[in-house]
This record gives sequence, C-alpha cells and structure tokens, in this order.
Amino acid sequence: MKVFEQITPRFPQGTRMTWLAIVAMSAGLLAGCGEATNGPKNAISGVFRGENGLGVEMDLRRWVAGTNGRMGKFESIGSATSDMQGHFQLIPDRALVLDYYQLMVSGMTPMVVIMDSTMHVHIKAEIPDGGFIADAIITGSKAAAEVHEYYAKAMPMQTSLSMLRGSMQRTKDRGKMQELSDRAAQKKLEADNWAKQFIQDHPGSPALLGPLEHLDPRSNAALFDEVLKATEEQLRDGAFHQAITSATRGAQVTRKNARERVVKKGNGANPPRPAKNARYGVGDEAPDIAMRDPDGNIRRLSDLRGKVVLVDFWASWCGPCRRENPNVVRAYEQFNAEGFEVFSVSLDQNADRWKAAIAMDGLNWPNHVCDLKGWQNEAARAYGVSSIPHALLVDQNGTIAATHLRGRELAAKLNELLR
Repeated sequence: MKVFEQITPRFPQGTRMTWLAIVAMSAGLLAGCGEATNGPKNAISGVFRGENGLGVEMDLRRWVAGTNGRMGKFESIGSATSDMQGHFQLIPDRALVLDYYQLMVSGMTPMVVIMDSTMHVHIKAEIPDGGFIADAIITGSKAAAEVHEYYAKAMPMQTSLSMLRGSMQRTKDRGKMQELSDRAAQKKLEADNWAKQFIQDHPGSPALLGPLEHLDPRSNAALFDEVLKATEEQLRDGAFHQAITSATRGAQVTRKNARERVVKKGNGANPPRPAKNARYGVGDEAPDIAMRDPDGNIRRLSDLRGKVVLVDFWASWCGPCRRENPNVVRAYEQFNAEGFEVFSVSLDQNADRWKAAIAMDGLNWPNHVCDLKGWQNEAARAYGVSSIPHALLVDQNGTIAATHLRGRELAAKLNELLR
C-alpha cells in the first residue's frame, strides 16, 4: 500500500514490497510544525494558491487491507472542494487513528498526511500544473511536516531513478545501457543514503515509515526491524504500519529461504542444495496454467502446445525481473517467428502497476496472466516458486527443457530447440 502514490509500483531495486510504486507523485510539503492550529479537531483545512487550487475537489483516503487473498484498496473517508479563493476545510466521516492518509487533490496530485482525531492540520500550498507540490507549509502535525521533509528531497531522486531505468529498458545500445546503469546505481545510492540519513536524524518519529518505502527490506532487515519497533506503539492501530510489517516479514522469509538454498562449501557436513527453485525441473511435464490476462480473458499454457514457451514468473516490483526483461524481449523478437512464445505469470497485487510495467518494459507478447494474489499466486504455488525471477523453458511437447536461463543461455537453448 502506498499513501504517497496512486498508480504504478515501487520498491524497484531487488524484490520489494508488493504494495509499494512510481507514477503521479507529490513530493514533500516543507514545514516546521508542531505549533497549535486553530480550528476543529479531526479536520484538515488550508489554502491553495494559484488558479490550479481554486474550486478543486479533494478526497481524504485511508488504506483498507485485502482479505482472503484479495488486494487492498484506498477508501474515501471525506471530501471537500476549495472555494474560489482557494480556502477549504475537510472533515473526515470518522475519528482518525494515528496513521498515514492520502489527500488526493484534483484526482491526480496525492499528498501524505499523518494525523489523528486530536489534530487540526492546516496546509498552505500552490498546486502546480504537474510534478511536485513544493514550498508549502503544514501546521498542526509535526509528523506530517517531517514526512514531507523526507519526500521533498526523496521524490525527485526516485523520479530520476525511474526515468533512468525506463531508458535502460528501451535502449538496445550496450554502451548506452552501461552508462545508464552506472547513473542509476549512483542515483540509487544517493536515494538510499538520504533515506537512511533521515531515519538517523528523526529517531522515533512516525515519519520514519516514509523512507522504508524506498529501501530494500531484505538488505536492510535490521534497520526495518528497528524502525518498525520504534514506531509500533504510536502507529500500531494504523493500516500503514501493519502493511509494512506484514510485507517486511514476507520479504525476510523469502530471503531466509533463498539463503537456505545456497550451497555452502566446507567439510561436506552441510545439507545438499535442492535441485530446483520449484517443484518441477528438466524432464518434468509442465502443469497447465489457466489465468486471466489484463483484459479479463482466460489464457492457458496448454493452448501453446506445439511451440517452445518460456514460462516466466516475475512482478513489476521485482528489480532483478525488470532488469532481465530486455533479454526476454530480445529473445521474443528474434525467435517468435520460428515458434517461440512467452507466457508471463505476474506476482503483482495491483493491476494498474502490472499493466504499466508491461507497457514500460515493452513486453509485447499476448500471454500475460495474473490473479493479483502476490506470493499466493495460484500458478506460482502450483509450481512451488519461492523466488523470482524464475523461468522454465517448455518444449513443443510440453516438457520442461531447461530452467534458470538468462541472456545468451536462453538464446543458445532456443537455437537448439528451434533450428
């Protein structure tokens, strides 16, 4: 769940939290807060300057976690419209617990507000034509001011990083790819350093959950545990803390499972590594998969019998998956006319983010499926997939011919099977 963004996913580096992403973002509102604000408690008021802030509608949204494998969603808990001088007051339809809330302005510009029913939050801001809200002032919630201090600097870096990665997906020039990769790595380091510095400078603040959106829970497990513990008492009743806690535990379990699959060299006393990252390997018949595509139509793996098929388990939030996608695209373009197809199974929970990643990465084959259940994806569970990316190459008879193929290895095996 992302209170700051609304459409596409984030946590792009490594396997990240499934409810986190990047599109239509609003960066921080700069403020020195904590001072008293006049007005009723459990309310948000403010002034939007400039013509974009006059007579605009806004919704206050809370996150509602999904049940029975269903993905969560935002729920409106109050709305308002600014007058022709930009003034507004929004009163939620319930008493708020201390949590992260999304104030969506004009249906396209989201802002993070951390508050509860004891606060009256006041916002002064100019609504731009696009991009980020900047040079605004929030009073009445110190936590809201602090989290926007973080986002004001973090979001431009995250946007640059997203653009660099998008350029990497589109270029076919190896030299340009390396240049973009180096720039992306430097920008990622810069963004991670800011997130960690903010956490260090604001011990115990409810705003510390903001930086966790941009950090990998696997490689920063101790930091995640420290922040979640430090903020638990204040935010335990809020959906955001609960969602991050749940996602972090899931990511760390996946990391533990991955470590257990590593062969340890030594005196031979270590247990052997399992032969597969799945229940099925070379020589096994590939079980059928029947699942809905982005248009809601059922796609079946068995319908591709007679072709060589790469069954590719991936997700929009999986950094290694996204970095591997250009290799899969090149293989599809090279071998599709000779009988090669890709059957992509996404472990996403957000349909918009899944579809956006397909478009951004140029995955132009028709067989994309997802049940929006994340790691509980029915096909992934049936195949025993415990980490992604994971790919199986299935021959014309439906038998698994190879697994874990990447780049040139995939092209070589396709040459063998098709030529």
